[in-house]
Amino acid sequence: MAESWWQSFFDAQYLRLWSQSTTDAGTVEEADFYWRTLGLAPGSRVLDAPCGYGRIARVLADRGAAVLGVDQSKELLEHADRTRSGIGPDRLRYLLHDLRRPLAEGGFDAALNVFSSIGYGEEEDDVAVLRTLARAVRPGGTVLVETLHRDTVAALLSREAPVASRLPDGTLMLEERRFDAIAGRVETTWHWQGPAGGGEKSALVRVYTVTELVRLVREAGLRFREALQSKTATPFEGKGPLMGGRVTLLAERVA
Repeated sequence: MAESWWQSFFDAQYLRLWSQSTTDAGTVEEADFYWRTLGLAPGSRVLDAPCGYGRIARVLADRGAAVLGVDQSKELLEHADRTRSGIGPDRLRYLLHDLRRPLAEGGFDAALNVFSSIGYGEEEDDVAVLRTLARAVRPGGTVLVETLHRDTVAALLSREAPVASRLPDGTLMLEERRFDAIAGRVETTWHWQGPAGGGEKSALVRVYTVTELVRLVREAGLRFREALQSKTATPFEGKGPLMGGRVTLLAERVA
């Protein structure tokens, strides 16, 4: 069976490039939002899945939550473990696991699926991932999904210009996007050149409308609660030049 793009995409090169595109202040602000929105407190059990290189999991654990970070990338998890900043395994653990399969552990107060972490495979794969999160939280527990949606992607692509940025180490990044409106997928290719060399890598991601995202959440067995403008308590509205921007969905497991 051919390897899917995401099985090798999240490697050391991804870590080097993307970790420079986020700031510590931005991560703290994002974690603040999750903490408030999910009503977390010291001792709350949180599932961060997928957790990537532990960016959010580490901040939540530092505040006293007991966090399990799950990801399919061994390289990202190894980095996450190296940078746990002295937080013990009683508050921060990591697990290598394919989220399309159920977790052995459950009873979490909340589960996070953030940073556009669905859409990598087929629709049934996304339902399987969300079902894993749904089964992992306790009855009444909350699942939070933060992602791009199709209307925002269409608004961005209407500008018809590649996105270029300069990373802190001087690397020039160029991102090219191509949208397949029939399949509902965006092909993104990164090109970079800098002090550590150059290269390129591509991703192929399904982007859903907000309506479709709500349907997936319900298919996973969750009760949809509300949609918010990402990182705010403001109800989501699909308007403005970016059609509302990124969206945060809140859903809960029913007894």
